[in-house]
Amino acid sequence: MAPPRSVTPAPSDSARDDDRTGSGGRTRSVWLLQLILGASVMITVLLVQVIEPILFTSWSFSSGIGIVIALTAVAIVVPWHKLPRAAVSAIPFGDIIAIGLMSVGTDLRFGFFWVFPIMWIATHFALASLISALVAVGAIILLDATLNATGPSSALRFLVVLLSLTFIAINTYLFTRQTRAFKQLLRRQARRLQGTLQRVSGQERRVSQMLNGLDTGIARLSAEGEVLALNDTYVALYGIERDEPQRPGGTVEYATLRGAPLSDNERPFVRAARGEQFDDERVWLFDARGEWRALSASTRRLVSADEPESTLLIVHDVTALIESERARERLAATVSHELRNPLTAIIGHADLALDAPDLTPKVREQLEVIAAAGERMQKLISEILATSRGVFREPATPAVADAGRIIASALESFRPTATARRVSLIEELPEATRVAGDGFRLRQAFDNILSNAIKYTRSGGTIRISGEVSPEDVILHFADTGIGIHAEDLERVFDPYFRARTARESETPGTGLGMGIIRSIVEEQGGSLFLESEPGVGTTVTVVLPAVTDDTPV
Repeated sequence: MAPPRSVTPAPSDSARDDDRTGSGGRTRSVWLLQLILGASVMITVLLVQVIEPILFTSWSFSSGIGIVIALTAVAIVVPWHKLPRAAVSAIPFGDIIAIGLMSVGTDLRFGFFWVFPIMWIATHFALASLISALVAVGAIILLDATLNATGPSSALRFLVVLLSLTFIAINTYLFTRQTRAFKQLLRRQARRLQGTLQRVSGQERRVSQMLNGLDTGIARLSAEGEVLALNDTYVALYGIERDEPQRPGGTVEYATLRGAPLSDNERPFVRAARGEQFDDERVWLFDARGEWRALSASTRRLVSADEPESTLLIVHDVTALIESERARERLAATVSHELRNPLTAIIGHADLALDAPDLTPKVREQLEVIAAAGERMQKLISEILATSRGVFREPATPAVADAGRIIASALESFRPTATARRVSLIEELPEATRVAGDGFRLRQAFDNILSNAIKYTRSGGTIRISGEVSPEDVILHFADTGIGIHAEDLERVFDPYFRARTARESETPGTGLGMGIIRSIVEEQGGSLFLESEPGVGTTVTVVLPAVTDDTPV
């Protein structure tokens, strides 16, 4: 339970206003209002001395003037900011009494001075103080009427004065409260605007920090080409000064590596400043440290309802990516070259051995399998090498393959391995299994499926290959009785380098690439691949390929 909070009475409007204006404001208001009244009385005294000096013989008139002068001196001398607020009210109430003394016996000719303290109280004090002031004025008027036994006309004059003061007091009080409420509303709005400004400024700082934390160079340019913002990466990449971003830094941009430098109009920054839109423009940058950097420059147009249109220049440093691509090409070329030599020897000796007339049928069949496998390996190496070099290849023309014949050939290749592991291979394929696809690529997929099935099936297990044919599809099932895959790993087995938990626990070596390659090949041929598995029971790989009618030439 939260501790109880002390509750204090809410301050009045005038008190809150006085707190906001501060003690200095209170002192200034006392000086100003009292000085105005004192000056008005002094001017009146001078006029009375010229026009009607006999009034100075009245003790009440002289006493009233003396009190006003004394209160003016007190207002100037007293440090009001050190006194409580209620002490200030003594000045206007004293003025009311002083003006009453000046008005006694004069038919209220000086009663108009009551406007000054009444308006003062109506402006700066609560309603109770205003009512008290009006009651005091009314009492003074009633006392004067009683002492001087005035007639009906004088009584009417007194009533008019009192009503006029009341009207002025009420209007001044209401106007002051409205003004104070409006000021409070403006203060609240100002606080809200200040809070909004602080939040926006904070968001801008956070965005700036985020942009500066990126390893991508970013420059924001106005529609007139003026630089609006630069992040730290862009400044460091180009070695420019933030104060003069238009001037090239200690770097030079080239169209190609060690080629011709870009002219000023061809630089990505200048093009973006002109409002050009481009994507993944490659340039080479020779930086101030004497290093070459490959950059990918792009622009994005920024359109906002409350801001002018601007352009965002995004610069990626792709040097590491290009270097990795080159390293991959060199590796692929080296591996391909080193593999071709022994494969050439294998295929050559297999062909020579096949030329021998005294071969038994079984040996000839084995040599033909070796020669065919070597030729397929050579073709795979050629494809890897071409892909690594980025060679453009024409789209393959539609082809037709006999899936049953391809699987039968793959089974012949894997049968010795399956026999050595005491794994039974059972083929139950229908006769017509012609599909639309590249036979060479399908052989790759089927080899990978059979290799995985044999690898992860324990001794004494079974691998069953079955199928069914519909007018649209040929459906092939590769079912094994292997270690299986957990349900949570089924979707991830297609991710590169991912190996299921059962595969890792079996201690059987693997790269985690096979299933991804299989699905990629099947989808390239317009087919689909599905996987069902249960740990300890086995795995079924289903390949669905588009069927081909009998009248389609093979």
